[in-house]
Amino acid sequence: MAPNRTDLRSGQFDAAEREGAPGAMGFRRRTRLEWALLTAAVLVIALAASSFSWFERADLAVLDLAIVAQEHPARNDIVIVAIDDESIGVIGRWPWRRTVLAALVDQIGADNPRAIGIDVILSEHDIRYPSDDAELARSVARSGNVVLPMVGESGSSGARLRGPMDGLLAQTGHINMIVDTDGVARQVYLREGDGEGPPVWHFAAAMAALGQHTPVTAAQFRNERAVRMDGAGWISQDRLRIPFVGPPGSFARVSVLDVLSGEVSRGYFRDKSVLIGTVATGLGDVFPTPVSRDGRAMSGVEILANTLQALLDGTGIVTVPKPVGWLGTILPVLLAALAALRFSPRNALLATVAIVAAVVGTSLCLPGSMHLWFAPSGAVLGCMMVYPLWSWRRQEAALRFLSEELGRLAHEPGLLAAPATRIDHSLDGRMQAVYGMTSRLRDMRRFLSDGLESLPEATVICNLDGGILVANRRAVALAPTMLQGIDGAYYANDLRYMRGSNTYGELGRPALPDLIEAMFTVAGPGLAYWDALCGALEGDAPVMSSSDSHGVELTTEDGRRYLLHGGPLHGEAGRPAGVIVSLIDITAIRRAERQREQTLHFLSHDMRSPQASILALIDMQSRPDRALPQTELLGRIGEHAHRTLALADDFIRIAQAESQSLTFAETDLTQIVLDATDEMWALAKARGTELRLDIDEQGPRLRVAPALLARAITNLVNNAIKYSPCGTEVTVRLRRLGPYMAIEVSDQGPGISQDAQARLFRPFSRVHAHGADAPSGSGLGLVFVKTVAERHGGRVMVASEVGKGTMFSIWLPLRSRAS
Repeated sequence: MAPNRTDLRSGQFDAAEREGAPGAMGFRRRTRLEWALLTAAVLVIALAASSFSWFERADLAVLDLAIVAQEHPARNDIVIVAIDDESIGVIGRWPWRRTVLAALVDQIGADNPRAIGIDVILSEHDIRYPSDDAELARSVARSGNVVLPMVGESGSSGARLRGPMDGLLAQTGHINMIVDTDGVARQVYLREGDGEGPPVWHFAAAMAALGQHTPVTAAQFRNERAVRMDGAGWISQDRLRIPFVGPPGSFARVSVLDVLSGEVSRGYFRDKSVLIGTVATGLGDVFPTPVSRDGRAMSGVEILANTLQALLDGTGIVTVPKPVGWLGTILPVLLAALAALRFSPRNALLATVAIVAAVVGTSLCLPGSMHLWFAPSGAVLGCMMVYPLWSWRRQEAALRFLSEELGRLAHEPGLLAAPATRIDHSLDGRMQAVYGMTSRLRDMRRFLSDGLESLPEATVICNLDGGILVANRRAVALAPTMLQGIDGAYYANDLRYMRGSNTYGELGRPALPDLIEAMFTVAGPGLAYWDALCGALEGDAPVMSSSDSHGVELTTEDGRRYLLHGGPLHGEAGRPAGVIVSLIDITAIRRAERQREQTLHFLSHDMRSPQASILALIDMQSRPDRALPQTELLGRIGEHAHRTLALADDFIRIAQAESQSLTFAETDLTQIVLDATDEMWALAKARGTELRLDIDEQGPRLRVAPALLARAITNLVNNAIKYSPCGTEVTVRLRRLGPYMAIEVSDQGPGISQDAQARLFRPFSRVHAHGADAPSGSGLGLVFVKTVAERHGGRVMVASEVGKGTMFSIWLPLRSRAS
């Protein structure tokens, strides 16, 4: 099993980092340190902006949008009895006599409302009509569920609350309104006081709690634990942001005039909370609110109605808890900082915009969905600071890094000389220097690519995992289904031959071990050589043996022989960076060695044996006691001479068939078969064998070497006739088998055993050479037939069974691949 290249690379990077190696690792550490410092600074600024409300107006604008977006219907049990312009026009100018208010309270109280809130300051006695105060007091007492307002005042003695005049026995509550820095009314405090006595509840809280038997507590209302103190020492507690139900006029409203005149039906106010207040032009207090439209402010009595509904429904808007607010500020800034660190500038900008939109969108949704408020300005400020600041730092770091690397590259030797230039440290100058250096690198890459393409052998460059990074065209020609590409870089195309587990290569990239397994019939020695080569890349690995260093010889399915040889490639720091491997085609060398061995065997045995026999006969003839008759002597010498000549002829034909220069021509295959069989008619007649043809008259035309192919067919027909008993048939058939044309020669001879078939196409091998009546032969005929078929891109097939004859066939491809 090959060493784990991934572990090796990780160890190298770890070692480089431990040693403090300069370059990319040092640049990476410096970048991360700068990022951490910048992120921490931005976080401090964002938290300060959030804690001290630096952008309060922006936060309040978002809150207004949220309140407007979550408009909801007003409660039908809250009614405003309006002191409007029409009522003043009929009853008289304001302030009215208190008997009018008394009648109004009696009229409303007759319907048994849940509570009556009079938003009219009644802190002083009516000196003109003293009896009116008593009548109003009696009406208030009869009703028993009236709430009267109190207002805070600042004087020389400090702040104090001014309540209703003596004699009015009713619940009280303050109606102080707090406006924000932009002058808009959005909030109230449920309790207020001077800090000495018990705080006074808000007017709406007093109405909401009216009728309960236990004292009012802050826990029964949704509110925010907040304390506010003004310059006069006035303390406000328990803040509530008002979720306004809609623009002014959203609550049910009836005129005082309609109530007093009896136009409002009996029972209309039953079990309702009734608020009496001024809405007439120029009277009472009006405030701008988030839901004010077209410049219309909202009257104080309608603000009280919105507050009362928030208390009754528990929908008051409160600020999220501080830990949640800090998390909501810190997390978006961290995400934006991580996006700036990890993503490209374009994607980082898109991510930052998305994060800001998510923060603002969350702030807009929280008031309506959860009645919570989160001020987004701190988080938005941090996110908007991260991107430009980090872009600035990254640009500075990139320019610094480019300057350092350009300086290093300028002083390094190269294969291609470069003119000495001085680097201008401006942005344009650095860009020009980078352009010049990249042009030089492109030239170098083209130079090396052309060099790789010009190598005489198939060559690939692999990474440490075995994945093929680069391959020249000769390598692609060996495995075109696994490699394809442009300009000398070839990548995975057809992964059918890849291992399912993808042990060596990266996903989608062919690996050299998989290529070895796909190309060679016995891949074990090649894989073992690859493992040894990978092991040599490790510092503590043993040195490769001399046999391993010289490569390993492998064989393909079609019999071609290749020498697999490789060596390591090292990076700048001298560490292994890859492997270069060559596949050297030594088929011609091995063929030449085989031919040399055959020639030596031919000369030393087959050619020498007949000549030695002739010399022995001559020696015998010189001795009278051993001399042969002249006729027998000449016959034997002639037999040996003919055998020598046949061997020489067969050997020459094989040499011609294996020659590198053959002439191929477009030829009618039927005509070649007919010409070859015509030569054998006389022999067939002489041996009493019938020669039968099964050939279409219109055969295909193929690119062949006519003379060699005709000689190969003649050899097969000759063998079939010689080994067939008298009176039998020899059939020559020409037919199409898929993408091949098959020339089949069948006989009815003794057949060939399976063991003998394995030796048929070996030089000088004869199957029936030992029989008493065995035909003569050199043992080179079938070798010649096999050589001719392979030179035409085809093959020779044999089908035989002992006692049932033999069929030899030459398969020629219809699309000629002859070479």
